[in-house]
Amino acid sequence: MFGRIGPRRPNLWSTALLGLCLLSGPVLADDAEEAPASVEYSENLGEIVPGDITLIDETGQPVLLSDFVDKPTILSFVYYECPGICTPLLNEVADILGKSNLDPSKQPFQLLTVSFDPNDKPETGAAKRANYLELVGRPLPAETWRFMTADAENIKRFTESAGFMYKPAGGEFVHPGGLIILSPERKIVRYLYGIQFLPFDFQMGVHEASIGKVTPTTARLLRFCFSYDPVGRTYVFNLARVVGSVMIISIVFFIIFLYFSTRRSRRREALDG
Repeated sequence: MFGRIGPRRPNLWSTALLGLCLLSGPVLADDAEEAPASVEYSENLGEIVPGDITLIDETGQPVLLSDFVDKPTILSFVYYECPGICTPLLNEVADILGKSNLDPSKQPFQLLTVSFDPNDKPETGAAKRANYLELVGRPLPAETWRFMTADAENIKRFTESAGFMYKPAGGEFVHPGGLIILSPERKIVRYLYGIQFLPFDFQMGVHEASIGKVTPTTARLLRFCFSYDPVGRTYVFNLARVVGSVMIISIVFFIIFLYFSTRRSRRREALDG
């Protein structure tokens, strides 16, 4: 009776393992194909952005990040000649800032927009700053929102440390939309994704940054379920990846069910025998 157990169990597991590999193959291959072209956020929550990164302010003067970030900071990466999501992103930030109850005189905070195009000039940043402060629709000190540039080396260090991933595409760039919130110690405490936000997101982000509280996001799940479409400059639902993963999980549970069902059946046969 027990002599039949040996050969049957390997056949069951071999068949299941083969099915698992066949199903997981397309999903893994899909990940591998997308990895080099990744243009999304890689969450570095809780990490400190280096303070010796040098930015160039609107007047052309160098500014060390450690000297500038001394209060909760809402950070955005754009490039000033962007024909895509940069303008809607900044428009949304201005709109939300105008609607929020945030008052820099009562709860210190600031916004920092940095161009990741090394060809952008400080004069363009100055013009952007004036336009968007006016677009806010309520009086704010000019230092509340800064628009800076940097050279290629400092841009690379800043974007990598902040987890902002992008790539050149002809004369433009493919990149994600979102905001990164830094504490006064330059610690990354929260990511806000997309180009639409709520005033509450800003208020909570500033509060959390002021106390250094790190807030996890659903970024990993979103990155798994959605893929960035560089043509449409948006995120699209990755049906093949999700369906493949559901099938894999279903097979794993089916294998576990078969295994324990077989054990119970053979145990009963042994007791009856």
